[in-house]
This record gives sequence, C-alpha cells and structure tokens, in this order.
Amino acid sequence: MSIGRPIEFSMFPTSDNVEEHLVKKIDTKAGEWKILRRGGFFGPNASGKTTFIKSLRFAKKFILNGPKSGKGMGINQFRGNIEDLQGKSLFQFMFYTQDDVYEYGFSLGTQQVYEEWLMILTETGFEPLFARQTSQEGKTQIEIESRLAEEGSKERNLAEVLKDSIGENQKNQLFLYKMYDNGVRKVENIIEWFESLKIIFPESEVQGFSLRMDKDNDFRKFVLDSLKHMDTGVTGISVVSDVMDFGEFVEKFHISRRIVSQIEDNRNGILTFAGRYFMFGEGEKQQTTLVQIKFEHMLNGELVSFNVEEESDGTQRLLDLLPILFSLGKNGHDIYFIDERDRSLHTKLSQYLLREFLIGSGNTDSQIIFTAHDVNLINLEEFGQDEIWFVEKDSNGESHFRPFSDFEIQKGQNALKAYLNGRFGAVPLIKGGV
Repeated sequence: MSIGRPIEFSMFPTSDNVEEHLVKKIDTKAGEWKILRRGGFFGPNASGKTTFIKSLRFAKKFILNGPKSGKGMGINQFRGNIEDLQGKSLFQFMFYTQDDVYEYGFSLGTQQVYEEWLMILTETGFEPLFARQTSQEGKTQIEIESRLAEEGSKERNLAEVLKDSIGENQKNQLFLYKMYDNGVRKVENIIEWFESLKIIFPESEVQGFSLRMDKDNDFRKFVLDSLKHMDTGVTGISVVSDVMDFGEFVEKFHISRRIVSQIEDNRNGILTFAGRYFMFGEGEKQQTTLVQIKFEHMLNGELVSFNVEEESDGTQRLLDLLPILFSLGKNGHDIYFIDERDRSLHTKLSQYLLREFLIGSGNTDSQIIFTAHDVNLINLEEFGQDEIWFVEKDSNGESHFRPFSDFEIQKGQNALKAYLNGRFGAVPLIKGGV
C-alpha cells in the first residue's frame, strides 16, 4: 500500500530517564529491558497510519493461516516502482514471550516466500533456530539448528521431513506454521504470541460480545458501570433472546442466498450483524436463537430500551474498547493494535481510557498501540514523548514514521501548538483555492 521502503516501529524508550509508570521491565538474557506500555500514531489523513495496522493484520493472518498450496499470497504491495525491492515485501518482529526474546521474519512476493528465519536472544546475542533461503534458481533451502531440536530427536526428525516437503506447490507457505501444525512444540509459544495480537478497526465487531454479556454477569456489570461513569446516558443493560424457525429468520432479516447456503452446509454456527447474534442449528430442529443487547435510557421519567445500532457512535465505539480494560489482569499478555482509537470519542474519554489501560496493565505484559486524529492527545502531561509517533507521506507517496523523541522540546513548551505549527511535520498541507 503506502509503505514502500522499510519502516521500523519500536516500543523501546529512547531516553534513560523515561517515567517509570510508562514502562514494563522485563528480564532477558541480555539483562533488564524497559518496554513501553502504550504507543500512538498521529498524522494527516491518508498518511499511512491505517496502512501500518493493516500490514500487521496481513502478517498475522498469513502466519496463522497462510494460503493453500500453489495459491497466491493476496498481498497488496506498494505500487510505485522501487527496483531494489524486486517485488518483495518483508515483515520482521522482535518480541518477548515466556521469558525469552525472539526475532521472526519473512519476505515474500505475490507467489512465494523467499526468506524466513527464527532467532532467539542469548547472552552473546541473537542465535538462529532456523533459516530459510531461496536461491536465484528458485531452490528453497532450510537450515535447522540444534537450538530448535536436537539431532536425532523425534522433533528434529519431524522438522527435517517438513523441510523436505516444501516443494514447488508449498513455496508459498511458512515453515514456522508447518512445524506448529504438525506438532513441533518448540514453536508453539511463537504462534501463541501472534495469536495474542488483537487488531481492532472501527468497523470491527467484538467477537462474542452479546453472548459474553449474556453469560458473564461480571462483564455485563463492568460495561454498565463504565458507561454510567462516562456519562453516556445508559442506565441499564439487558440481554434478550428469541427463538424462531429458520425460514422465518431468513425472511424477517432478509438473509442473502449465499449466507443461507453457508448456514445449510454447516448445519450450526453463529451469524452476527448490527449488534445481534443469531445462533442457528440448535436442538433437534433447525431453529434460530436471536441474542440481542438492549440499552436502557431514562427519557421523560420513563425507561426506554434501544438496540445497539440505535446508540450513538461514541457509545458503540466504547463497546469496542471496554472489553480490553475488563480483560487486563485476566489475559496478561495481549497486545492491542487499534485503528482510530479516538473515533467518535471526546478527548477526555480517550485520555481516560488510555490512562486506565496504563493503570490496569501494571502487572501484565499487555500493550496498546493506536492511531488517532485527535491532536489534543499530543499532551506531554498525559503521555511521554517516547509514546508518540508521527506519520506522513513524502512526494513519492511513501509513508514515513518518526518518533516524537527525535525532536527537542523545552520544558513547559506547548507540544500541541508546536505540532499544529508544523514543527514536527505530519500535518496536512491545505493548498490554496480549496
């Protein structure tokens, strides 16, 4: 998309005197590291903020699922002509899980994987677990190290078999996932880390939200108390369900023939749209159970119920984000990438939610990385310079990332005013005559 040449985003603070409450300390083979808990991207529309989040979504999906043998990659590459890239895209991650630091990466084109590697941090630096290369003749070679599996062990023999299986029709698949899918335990925690990446877009629907509200009383109470606390006007929440015949369901909600065909093929499952969950195929007969949240408001002295799609955009956005705060401390290693974190929210609400995340993640490894248009969040009383990144495009249409910490700012200086005056770049240039 708009990412042409390599860009790098890091959660390492650049200053030694970063405020302690902003970081998590982790013990690694190379000593104690400080890692930021939050990171935010700011910049004009179409600068590449969403593109970055989409690139992560692509990488996660490719790592956890990947294409079928012989199929194309589905990657949306930068369309500008950059000869030295040779039509290849590269993804590289360095991450911490189960007391170890790993580096994993791969490069690919539209039809195959060219490189792939997995490394682990030791006392002397990063050491390889496996490395994959494709020669100019198109031959794939994979070197497996004893750190991944000892010579002669069952797992090593299995890894060697899988290595040999990457033939002409499987060059589009990752060796990492092939090992995981076939039971090589050494890579399980790597896959689990990628599964812990939660990527949320404004149009995303929180999976299972209505069902969770129905089954988990603590979660429902947390959501209600939070909505009350944030002055949304919601005074109560209920979950209602209704059982109907499958044919009645199709007719009443105008379900397309394609979806009906999928439902009939699967026999059972869950369909969701507009905040409603439809569970079908339950019991002996093919019935459909509608599960729906109702929000109560006090209007003219009477309680009135609203469906989720009738709530304000801001309230609906809060329903995307509140499960994150509720889960802190319960899923202590989830990492959230959120596009347009501030969409439809007042600045004070955005600041409050990010402040609550910082407090709630204190004893966890959870992090939050977000894009935002609300420039009022560029407030050094709420955030450290290391937490803020600026994104902008150059004249060739390529996105560039730059941390706020690259710029010197005097104590007491108004960071927002300096940003809007263009001192740090990443502001829209409105041309005359528009």
